[in-house]
Amino acid sequence: MGRQYDLRAAAPGTGGVKKTESAKGRARKELIVDAATRLVARNGSRGTNLAEIAAEAGVSQSGLLYHYPTKEALLNAVLDRRDETEDEILWHDADVGLGLLDVIAHNVTRWAGHSHAVGMHTVLVVENLGEDGALHPRLGGRYHATVDRVAAVLSAAQDRGEIRADVDTRLKAIEIIAFINGLETAWLLDPEIPVAAAAQAWAAQQRLAMAAPPT
Repeated sequence: MGRQYDLRAAAPGTGGVKKTESAKGRARKELIVDAATRLVARNGSRGTNLAEIAAEAGVSQSGLLYHYPTKEALLNAVLDRRDETEDEILWHDADVGLGLLDVIAHNVTRWAGHSHAVGMHTVLVVENLGEDGALHPRLGGRYHATVDRVAAVLSAAQDRGEIRADVDTRLKAIEIIAFINGLETAWLLDPEIPVAAAAQAWAAQQRLAMAAPPT
């Protein structure tokens, strides 16, 4: 399987809620994260400052800085929420096997209702492609951890005889993630693309190509 990455370790969790935090404080943090997500999706993190995010969220800049003293801390909080949501959808069943393809395709249907989160993530990936990017270690770690997880699900299904023995599950995991990332970018460029139908057709084709013949 190569290098192993822990998704939780890849996500610093700087946006986590302290046990002593009030409901008002949690609500304010949600407003700030929502505002940051929208502005980063629209203008990029480099084109957005904390004062603009505070104004968008309807809080004072000092109020924002109380919860997120740096832009990097806030961006990590934004990614925390995105990653937590994705994990809840994709990884609730470790033995889903080829059903993972359908889970991934279903997740694509959510994009229209979460366009800012989709755009925010893509923008941050592009901005941090270089190794000097502040979020490069986190985003790179997340990518490799996701490859490991997809490969593990496929390998387990292969061991159960659900997937053909000649399928390289790690290469297939890389291919799956590349397809989704490419579809995401195409949809951001043209939201009229029928991504849900494309993802469902892709999942059906992948299932047909990988499934072991009946015994």
